[in-house]
Amino acid sequence: MNLAPPTDRFQRTLPARWAAIDFETTGLWSRDPSTGVIEAAAVIYEGSREVSAWSTLVYPETAISDFIINLTKITPEMIDVAGVDRGVARQEMTDALQGVELVVAHNMEFDRNGLRWLGVFVPPSKQYCTMLSLVPESEKWPKLSEAVTELGIQVEGQPHRAETDARTAGRIFIEMVRRGF
Repeated sequence: MNLAPPTDRFQRTLPARWAAIDFETTGLWSRDPSTGVIEAAAVIYEGSREVSAWSTLVYPETAISDFIINLTKITPEMIDVAGVDRGVARQEMTDALQGVELVVAHNMEFDRNGLRWLGVFVPPSKQYCTMLSLVPESEKWPKLSEAVTELGIQVEGQPHRAETDARTAGRIFIEMVRRGF
């Protein structure tokens, strides 16, 4: 992977309070407009310090494929036991994001659809995509796992779970700011 030339957009200074988010879904909105969220997470930071984390399973309002169950290890039974409806998840995520200056995601285009599905509004000026900012436009966009390898980030938890992937995106962002992206 060829990294983009650093632009030092953040002047090597992290926002005072920011969040990294992630969603797990029943599929891809670009392929299936009935895609629903099955898990949502927001990890809140003050500078480089994680100060809180929120995540929840969500009733997706559509079936979960075997592929997604195998990928995420999230089953319909887990959602039946611990899932919340869309309105509850909307309010909880809105509360979690209260007061943040920036919302970071590895693939903000995908996560923007998750926000939209829940009904959580984050102004475009407060959104930052690590995936698009990490490589030149001519390069293939890096998967989260590729960015982790390239930047030497340690993953804690199970990949393809919202809180783990949000925390990983947060660590990628911290490293990008440290390096002057």
